[in-house]
Amino acid sequence: MSSLSQTIVRRPFFCSLNPPRRPSGFHAAVTPSPLRPSKWAVPSLAPSLSDVADASAEANQDRREGSYEQPLVQRQARKRDDQQDPLSSLLPTPDARVSPDVLVVGAGPAGLALAAELGAQGLRTTLVGDAASIFTNNYGVWADEFQALGLEHTLEHVWGDAVCYFSEGRPTRVGRAYARVDRQKLRQHLVEACQANGVTFQPGEVVDVGVKNGTASVTCRDGSVLTARLVTLASGAAAGRFLKYESSAPAVAVQTAYGIEVEVAGYDEAFDPSVMLFMDFRRHHVGLGAGGARRLRPGRHPAGGDGVWDATDEVPSFLYAMPLGGQRVFLEETCLVAKPALPFQTLKRRLERRCAALGLEIKEVHEEEWSYIPVGGPLPLADQPITAFGAAASLVHPATGYSLARSLREAKGVAAATAAALGSADSQRSVASRVWDALWSQERRKQAAFHIFGMELLCKMGVEPTAQFFTTFFSLPTRQWRGFLGSSLTSLQLLVFAGTTFVLAPLPIKTRLVRHLVQDPAGKYLLRAYTRSSQEGSATEEAPGAAAAAPRDSLPAA
Repeated sequence: MSSLSQTIVRRPFFCSLNPPRRPSGFHAAVTPSPLRPSKWAVPSLAPSLSDVADASAEANQDRREGSYEQPLVQRQARKRDDQQDPLSSLLPTPDARVSPDVLVVGAGPAGLALAAELGAQGLRTTLVGDAASIFTNNYGVWADEFQALGLEHTLEHVWGDAVCYFSEGRPTRVGRAYARVDRQKLRQHLVEACQANGVTFQPGEVVDVGVKNGTASVTCRDGSVLTARLVTLASGAAAGRFLKYESSAPAVAVQTAYGIEVEVAGYDEAFDPSVMLFMDFRRHHVGLGAGGARRLRPGRHPAGGDGVWDATDEVPSFLYAMPLGGQRVFLEETCLVAKPALPFQTLKRRLERRCAALGLEIKEVHEEEWSYIPVGGPLPLADQPITAFGAAASLVHPATGYSLARSLREAKGVAAATAAALGSADSQRSVASRVWDALWSQERRKQAAFHIFGMELLCKMGVEPTAQFFTTFFSLPTRQWRGFLGSSLTSLQLLVFAGTTFVLAPLPIKTRLVRHLVQDPAGKYLLRAYTRSSQEGSATEEAPGAAAAAPRDSLPAA
């Protein structure tokens, strides 16, 4: 699903900050053939980061920026679309004689939404980013969330229901409308909001961010320096190199997905084209010949039962599909969460095998997508003079990868908090701290710790336990699983959610939950968050090695 998340198709936007570093051991070229395997060597899937707390800040940041998948992460970000005009032709250039109140670095959905809301608060706001910045990802969202935001006009296709498969012959109806966002319309909507609220745009590749004598600044690669009362990074996870994070937190994990939008024959024979295929965890990529999945009977997979033989060490992935009318379908193989990231070439291979087993014949490939979403990991500290928003501020749901609707929903509140803070006589650091507290209050940190606990549990589950877990998940009361996916449950409601899950779960999942809480570092992290006093609020300890993760000599491209 490209991200249980909302992302396909639910993906955070990475264009504004392009990591300047490239890991060693890469083949630079990536073949443009849509279905030909990638051509570089991929490291072993043995964890490159510790699963325990205190993973180094540098290692976490490397994973946020794409790790060994950086070439394809950057290729995805640098796609072009003739239907999206450059921002430099849509927004005015700032007056060099007047310093803005806020500089927002990054022009993805989060950056544009926040800039528009800041402008609506009466703050002079300047966006800084790539002049050619566009929306390149596919976005999938729950239709009711976009309707609540007044954004239903940006939806390209809506399905009345979504379906999941966790075992053969047993479809699970979600009972909730799902939609694909028209990225051109969403961008147009956000740009028009920026235009209406006086937002300006400064093209530039940011190489440094800092605060001196109470004034925040960004330095661009051409040597120009822009100053403001506050700088907010909204340029995706790469912005993490300029931020400080809490210590003693589980390491960053990753959701990866490989997708293709295609003309395909046979889809309507394999699936109902009137509903969205949300998650299909059946192991059709193993042990089945051409068309074999269509003839498969429940419990009769060649790999035993539901096909789980020899799957103990396999990192689970699932098929996510959006039938778009006629023979056009967006197909995507998604790994919900893993440490380290499940390689794109593995996902591509599984998708090709699934298509063959399902009898799907690819006629034409319109688009290829590589979705890389860092999830979980340490949360940002409140005691720092630079603020952030969207994926840069860790607003991606750790257990699902959703972030788009949340960022759009929270932009107004964060803008109001920013305006209130700037309207006070507080110091620049105090202003930033108040904005961070609006984003990450102690209550929200409890919620995030719960989500991270769930993410860490999923990271350690194999194929069969994952299917058992999600069968239980979608049997919960609708308000609970919807609230979990939408980050709308309070910390107390999340405890009720946990209790209900425990009651309904089969014995193997109950055992895993208890063991995870008692023995895993994520359990300790959860308990620490729930028992921390409100006075401690947003911790002020800095993660070891944070300085290494935030070099001041080379910032990603904005």
